Amino acid sequence: MKKLFLAIVLLPALTPLPAQSQQNSGTLAGFLSKQGLAGAKLERRFGNHLFVPVLINNRRAALMIDTGSPVTVIDLNSVSTFGLTVEKTGSSVGGLFGRSWERFGTSKVKAIAMGNCTVTNVPVAIADFSDFNRDRSGPATGSHIADSKALAHINGLLGANEMVKFGMIVDCTRQMLYVNPNGRSPAVSQSLAGFLAGRGFTRIPIRLNTNNHFDVEGALNGHATRFIVDTGSANTLIDTQVAVRSGTGVTALAGVGAGGAGGLVEGVNRTGVKDLAIGTFKIANAEVVVAHLSGDILLSKSAAESNAGVLGQEYLSSHFAILDMGGMALYLRHPDSR
Repeated sequence: MKKLFLAIVLLPALTPLPAQSQQNSGTLAGFLSKQGLAGAKLERRFGNHLFVPVLINNRRAALMIDTGSPVTVIDLNSVSTFGLTVEKTGSSVGGLFGRSWERFGTSKVKAIAMGNCTVTNVPVAIADFSDFNRDRSGPATGSHIADSKALAHINGLLGANEMVKFGMIVDCTRQMLYVNPNGRSPAVSQSLAGFLAGRGFTRIPIRLNTNNHFDVEGALNGHATRFIVDTGSANTLIDTQVAVRSGTGVTALAGVGAGGAGGLVEGVNRTGVKDLAIGTFKIANAEVVVAHLSGDILLSKSAAESNAGVLGQEYLSSHFAILDMGGMALYLRHPDSR
């Protein structure tokens, strides 16, 4: 039976928010504007997650930017707000912590407007986000996103499929989303690669794995592996067994748990990684969160496909990550580089 695997993790932010970038604030925006891309300002909410204020069928909403979700997903409880017609499926929802009994539906959104760009006829999955929204107040349309720094209502996830289709570029530190109205463009991606290389960024190729998740090559203390690139996870999350095999110890975090797709919850711990490599980019003495992750997500039965877990927002944000979804590339830069 087909499953929808959403690599979304909601847990208390375990690291401080990143420092501001030292780059000129208008440089990347100006460059992409000349390339014909439209920009939308993102909001950092719920710990360390990025949300984009949108209009869904002319109703105000908030979507989490989630490269760990293969498709765009709308909360079941927001369906009537947006006037969606839902078709039931027999397909189950799965996530980092395993499979759920929940079955997701499908629908089509006439229009999603973000910034000064509108995408139309967007196929979406429908899933129940009640567990994520249980402790959040405010209208289901997320209309309080502009004036509240607290927990925003999650109307859904903006998934990787639309990001690739429209050549979207995510600036995780400056909190911007750029959309190419003409769709993904190899010429834009090539120009961006040159632009960022001249500013000290390292390019890491992104690959689509068999779960339709975007992953990159990497290593834990010299042990080769892969990581799912997941803006929907506040923290980098590594499977416990993989962490132990890489020679790291695990420190218990009493009472701390993470919520995943399908309403599943898992206790988490912390460990230190002496050498965390993302492609050829290295982060020394990194702290990561560890938990028991689903073998389906890890693709642990395949040596060519297996991964260690997810690369989350804390390192994406603090290392100025630029995600070129149309060009299948992740760019990182060290905080002290110029």
